[in-house]
Amino acid sequence: MTEGCVFNEKVHAFLIGSFYREMKAAKGPAGVECFIKAVQKTAEQRGHRMALRAMRDEMPLDYNTYMAYGEIYATIPGKTEMAGEYPDAETRVYSCAWHDTFWEMDLAECGLVYCKEIDRGIVRGFNPELLFEQKSVLHNAPCCRLVFKNAALDNSVPVSGDAKKDWDYHCGHYYKTFGEYVRTVFTDGEEIIKNVDEKFAERYGENYLDVLHGYLETDFNLIER
Repeated sequence: MTEGCVFNEKVHAFLIGSFYREMKAAKGPAGVECFIKAVQKTAEQRGHRMALRAMRDEMPLDYNTYMAYGEIYATIPGKTEMAGEYPDAETRVYSCAWHDTFWEMDLAECGLVYCKEIDRGIVRGFNPELLFEQKSVLHNAPCCRLVFKNAALDNSVPVSGDAKKDWDYHCGHYYKTFGEYVRTVFTDGEEIIKNVDEKFAERYGENYLDVLHGYLETDFNLIER
C-alpha cells in the first residue's frame, strides 16, 4: 500500500464510475460500448494473471484453483452467501462496495453494465473452457447470482496469498487499461481522461492520482517473477 493513500473497493468503484460517466457524457452510446470493452479487457487480464500464477505452481485451471487464486481481498464487508446444487456453486451477493458507490454517484446504470461483465470476464481470462452464468445483478434484483457450473468445490486448493494484490494495484490496472481504450478509440480521448483525473483528484487528492500515474508503465498482462 502506498504510504498516506488508502486504496480500497470504494476508490476502485469511484474510478470505474468516473470513467463511465465521462465516456458516456462525451460519446453517448459509443462511449458506453468502449467502456464495456475496457471492462472486458481488464477482467480478462486479471483472470489471465490468476492462470499464470496457477500454472507456475503446477495447479489445474479448474474452479477450485480459480477460487484459491483470486487477486482481490475484502477490506469493506459485504453480504454474500454460497448456494447452488452440487456440483454447481452459486455465489449470491446482497451488498457490496461497488453497488453502494455507484448508487452514491447516481450511476446505477454503470453498475448494470459493469457487474454484468466483470466476473464472466475473469472466468474467461482464467480458462475459457469453464462454464459460468450470471443470473441476476444486484442493481436491479435482490442480489447478484453468480453460478459456477460443475465447479465441484472441495477446498482442495489452499488460498494463494501470493496472488492477492493491493487495491492501489487494481486501481492502477483499471486506470491504465481504460485510458488505453479511450485514447485508442476517441480522437479527443485525452480530454476524457483529463476530466476523469480532475474528478478523481477532487474526491481523493492529487497524491492518489499520482499513485495511479505510477502504474502507467506496468504490464498488467504479466505477473511478477
